[in-house]
Formats: sequence, C-alpha cells, structure tokens
Amino acid sequence: MKLRLIHMVGKLVRVQYGDVTVLEYHYQPDVPPEESPKPYIHPLATPQGDVLSLYRPHDHPWHHGLYFGWASVNGVNLWGGASYVRGQGYVNRHDHGAMIHEGWDRLTVDKAGVWMEERILWRDVEARPMARERRTLVVYHPQNDNSLLVTLQAEVRAEPQQAPLRFSSPMIEGRPDPSGYSGLTLRLPRSMTGGEMFNSEGSTGDAVMGQRARWVCYTGGLDGSCKVCSVAIFDHPSNPRHPVHFFVRTVPYGVLNPALCWDEVYVLEASQALRLAYGVWVHVGRAEPAQVQGVYEQWLQSVKAQ
Repeated sequence: MKLRLIHMVGKLVRVQYGDVTVLEYHYQPDVPPEESPKPYIHPLATPQGDVLSLYRPHDHPWHHGLYFGWASVNGVNLWGGASYVRGQGYVNRHDHGAMIHEGWDRLTVDKAGVWMEERILWRDVEARPMARERRTLVVYHPQNDNSLLVTLQAEVRAEPQQAPLRFSSPMIEGRPDPSGYSGLTLRLPRSMTGGEMFNSEGSTGDAVMGQRARWVCYTGGLDGSCKVCSVAIFDHPSNPRHPVHFFVRTVPYGVLNPALCWDEVYVLEASQALRLAYGVWVHVGRAEPAQVQGVYEQWLQSVKAQ
C-alpha cells in the first residue's frame, strides 16, 4: 500500500496510508502570538494509527507536536512561552517571533514517498524579516504496517540586515540544570511519560540527557490501544556539531530534541547557510538498539539518494 497526499489549501497537508492519517503538516497554524507561531506536524502516527505526538499540552501549550522551534535567535523567541533571562529566570518579555509559510515549491508523491518543499520567512516581534528557510519533508512509503520513516531538512539563511544570527538556549543564558533545548523537537503523548530511552552510544535512562549521540530512541505505552510503541530521532552526519547533544526527558513528560546549541552559541553569518537534516522513525513495538541502528543506516542511504 502506498501513501497519498491530501492538500487542504491554506491550512495543512495530510498524508494517509489507506484510511489511516499518519501525518498532518500544519503550515498556517492559528495559535496565539505568545506560542511563536510555526509550522508543525500533528498527528505523527504509525501506519496502524498509533499517535506519537502531542499538541498544545496544558503545561506547555507552545509544544506543537513535532516542530522546529528556536529558544532564542538574536534575543527573539521562536520557541514560545517565557524566555529565560540570566539572573531572573523565565520572564514573559513579549519577544515572540513567528515562522511564516510563504509558498510551496513541491507537493508530490513519487516512488519514494510524499515530498513537501516549502519556503518559510522568520520574523521578529516587530514582523521584520530575520531569515529565510527552505524546508523539505519526505514521508517514505512504509515497508510494512509497523513503521514509518520521515526526513526533515532545513536550509536557513539570515537576512543581511539581521546578520549575524546568534542561536542560543536557556542553559547558555544561565539556567543551571541541563536545559540546552532548541531546534527540532517532539513532544510525546502523556501516556508515554516515564518511558524508556537508549541511544546510539549504548547509554540508557537518565544518562541519555545531554550526551552526544547519532540517535536516541524512546519507548512507552499508549492509552486506549494499550500498545507499546517506539520513536527515534536521527542526527545526520552532515549536521553542524554531529553527533549532537540530545535534550530528552521521560518525566514530567516525554520529549526528544537534538539540541544544536546545547551549551554553545551557534552563529550564522550573512554569507553562510545553516543546513540541517533529521530522521524520525515511529514503530509499533519495543525497538532494540541493533534494529534502530539498522534503520538509521537505511535512512542515511535514503537521504544520500535524494
């Protein structure tokens, strides 16, 4: 069975596997400014319909499923919620920017899967252009009913009048605990809280937090179906700072984030492009390390062939 694409113009792109919605990409979200509006994926599901993302949880309503969010770019909050200020903690500064969909360059289905190529404008709190992003999403045709693989790629270039762009995180700005979050983030369903984690380096549990790794896998249970499912995020070797530090949690909620600016500012000059590539794999069942590594290697070949 192959994937099919349904475009609800001006709102979202839905990807279906038979009658199952495996992914919806919301490119013109209707959310409050303090959530730093940005395109996002929700639901993100297995081919059996098991949803492994959470949208606007009451504790952090700016967590929008699977999304690119940046805690601080030249002091602009492209993440949502309060900003961390050294010596003050989290402060509601009304410093929120937005990532605005500008247009599609590709919405197609081919023998590999569903392709989306998008142009996005980053704006600051005064709606001035900060950067332009070209984003590519590929949802590969499933090889079976148990797993789905997605690639997300971004190329970001600073607007000359805003360059250089300084990407930071709460930990860099002085938050004392491991809190270097920023970049691609997946908020997991509440029922998966307290799940199990392991990474490509052989670490498990709490030791995964902040460790550099090629990938991290999270396993937990789902309400309703009572299934155990797994999700992994892959960091591509071409990414800056690969293997990346991962910001992860199992409590008080589950989250996965390959954190580009964990403990070091990333500076994007006007003459440069920030290029990122990540894979996301969702799976019905308890994944094993060798299995995840195999999928990671398969994903690397898929990205190379694009």
